[in-house]
Amino acid sequence: GPACSLSPPCGNPKGKKSVNKDSLEYRLRRERNNIAVRKSRDKAKRRVMETQQRMVELLGENERLRTRVEQLMQETETLRDIFRQVPEAAGLIKGLGGCS
Repeated sequence: GPACSLSPPCGNPKGKKSVNKDSLEYRLRRERNNIAVRKSRDKAKRRVMETQQRMVELLGENERLRTRVEQLMQETETLRDIFRQVPEAAGLIKGLGGCS
């Protein structure tokens, strides 16, 4: 009829077969699909949680490393100050590219 002229060919759009929703095959297919969807969503949630956990670990490690860098910089400055007080070492520091 005229209604069919604007839509896909009459009957089943996109060539899909008519589905008997009461059939055992359909119910089994739906059950398998539901299980697959659940599994996929669980996997995605697990991935998100693992990524967030890894981020927390890396932020902690980053903070520890920043603290260590600060300690080493202070230690380096202390050692430079000590060397500056030794006359023979003053030339050595300049020769090594010290910041004096």
